[in-house]
Amino acid sequence: MLRVSFHLLFTVLIATGLVIFQTTISNMIWLWTIDMPVSFPIILSTYVNDFLSMNQLKALLIPDLEIGIPFFALIGAGLLIAFSIARILLFLIPMSNTLVYSVAGGSAIIAIVVLMPLEFYNLDLLPGGRTFAGKVTLGICGLISGYYFGSKIQGAK
Repeated sequence: MLRVSFHLLFTVLIATGLVIFQTTISNMIWLWTIDMPVSFPIILSTYVNDFLSMNQLKALLIPDLEIGIPFFALIGAGLLIAFSIARILLFLIPMSNTLVYSVAGGSAIIAIVVLMPLEFYNLDLLPGGRTFAGKVTLGICGLISGYYFGSKIQGAK
């Protein structure tokens, strides 16, 4: 159980890191298209700054409740719900863990990206998820994290 919890936390870290990386890169591409100077040190420092600032205690303020949550908690809640549903499905239908958890991870990130604007006055807080291609890329980030979790759970049985 402790091993599964560790892999779940590491999966949340992977998903959070990849989602923030995709968001940072999409911002850097936009800046590059308007002829702003973009270099590797700028990308690296921006990524570290984005990662730290999005995971502060009040990174995402929920308007109705007037409380803030860190971004990794939002990702973690989405993945926990998706992985719980995936586990129930695995009891009912025997399938590959890596496949089921990969799809669950991708679905969780897509659900977060699609549903988040409904809570935040129809604003896309992740600039990388404003286009269809961005949503697909974020879904791939979720697939990667779910694949990691499924492959580690496969070995834990």
